[in-house]
Amino acid sequence: MRDDSVTHRLGLAVMAMLLAIPAQAQTFRSGVDAVALDVLVTRRGGAVPGLTADDFTVFDNGVEQEIDALMVDDAPVTLLLVLDTSGSVRGAPLTQLRAAALAAAEALRPTDRVGLVTFSDKLRLAVEPSPPAKLSESLARVRGGGATALYDGTFAALALRGRAVGRTVMLVFSDGYDTASWLDPLDVLDAARRSDVVVYGVRLDHVNRDGWADRRGRTLARRWFVDEPHLFGREYLPNLADETGGSVYVAEDLERLRVVFAEVVSEFRSRYLLTYVPTGVDVGGWHKLEVKVRGRGRSVQVRRGYLR
Repeated sequence: MRDDSVTHRLGLAVMAMLLAIPAQAQTFRSGVDAVALDVLVTRRGGAVPGLTADDFTVFDNGVEQEIDALMVDDAPVTLLLVLDTSGSVRGAPLTQLRAAALAAAEALRPTDRVGLVTFSDKLRLAVEPSPPAKLSESLARVRGGGATALYDGTFAALALRGRAVGRTVMLVFSDGYDTASWLDPLDVLDAARRSDVVVYGVRLDHVNRDGWADRRGRTLARRWFVDEPHLFGREYLPNLADETGGSVYVAEDLERLRVVFAEVVSEFRSRYLLTYVPTGVDVGGWHKLEVKVRGRGRSVQVRRGYLR
């Protein structure tokens, strides 16, 4: 595909992306047999630095595993920006969104890569994973308008994993529900389980409700999404983040987008990359993961499992 913007009809784009995924991108591996896990450790809301492999315990389908290696901020990063450019972000909001995307790219290193997928009712691969300096020109050509194909946009970005280098984080921005996708959201979640991409979502919420009843309601709705995805569409991004070990950030206004986008890159940089070769478990099928860390008050954030 070209480096400049290429617009696709949704059906053709989804099929083309699907056929373009290399076989190795469909399995959760860092080598022939090894599994690599991006793990975030926090305490009181802040990342915990300075941990070693001895601080972690990994269980694969309930069987404790031996950690072969631990890395922090060593491998190159590919950032996949997936941006909602539907009619609701036309005008001033789109200007703020462009600035936020540039802030995320500026937080990368010259050896890192950034790709850009935009979606409305059309799907656009604006930039394949490339050096960060190439992003600015493509963002300037982005226009707002149309409906919202959130599911198709995130799937297209997952398909780019085969062209990414190093660790891959997807940053998805949307300010609304999906109204135009061809794909079923549960199929996209299944594709995410087969990938090692970590997904972070960013959404706008001018009234950030965080009381006990509000949190309880969101937790229940997130569970109900699996049974009734079209009734609880707002929970798609939280489910996608949960499955892959990421988070959903809330920006209370457009001016906060720059800060939030940069924070996503910074948090991803603080994650630990644990590598192990599964032993004592079947090779294929679904592998449920559990990662524990030493130390009181520490929380671990990691993908729920992986599918081989």
